Amino acid sequence: MELKNIFKMELYKNRNDVPYLRIIAILTAIAAITTVLGIISIENQSFMSNGAMLILFTVFTVIGLAIFSLLYPFHLLNVDYKNRVMSLIFASGVPREKYYFVKIGATILTCLIATFVILFIPFVTFSIVYTDEFVKGVQSMIEQFKSSDIIAFVLAAIFKLIATLVMLTTAVIITKGKTVGIFLYIGFVFLVSTIQTSFGFDFFDDNVSGKFYLDTIFSIVKIVVFALIGLQVLKKQDL
Repeated sequence: MELKNIFKMELYKNRNDVPYLRIIAILTAIAAITTVLGIISIENQSFMSNGAMLILFTVFTVIGLAIFSLLYPFHLLNVDYKNRVMSLIFASGVPREKYYFVKIGATILTCLIATFVILFIPFVTFSIVYTDEFVKGVQSMIEQFKSSDIIAFVLAAIFKLIATLVMLTTAVIITKGKTVGIFLYIGFVFLVSTIQTSFGFDFFDDNVSGKFYLDTIFSIVKIVVFALIGLQVLKKQDL
């Protein structure tokens, strides 16, 4: 099976995952309601009357997004283990290495689309209602950062996202998609953070680009190390 067909198959499965599509719809609605309540409170200066409801929806939005950002990619990565179709995928002639990288790529794209959908209404609404403030904020960011800093930041963000998904994938593979994989992933994060701090990767200085590039290098190291571990376990795994 060709790589692009495997990728399309993964996206098709993710696109038709009804339970999580409903969760995305609920989070989108909550984020939209929070945005509307926030704007009404600001415009009418009626925080006292709408404060309790605004705080409630804000808490639900923040907590919901935090939990979703962990559980959704974990679900996408472990669904083939959970449905016991992993052996069928490999029996059909799909190489394990191809499946590994396609799975990560499809998960990243799906998570980015889901995040875009959830945050689309708040972002567009605030940018329209508070256009002047939005433009001033963008201009302020541009003035504070050089073009090289922005490029370094984007690279750091991209590789950090990939490293996070690779670590999560490794946890899923080692535990064969069991829930305990979440705790193993948290252990990986703690271990990596400890190493990063010990080697002085967690400092901040005047060289903003240097800090971002250093983060990028460390993310690449994480990707290589955890990808090798995950692939080795997957190759030897009895499914």
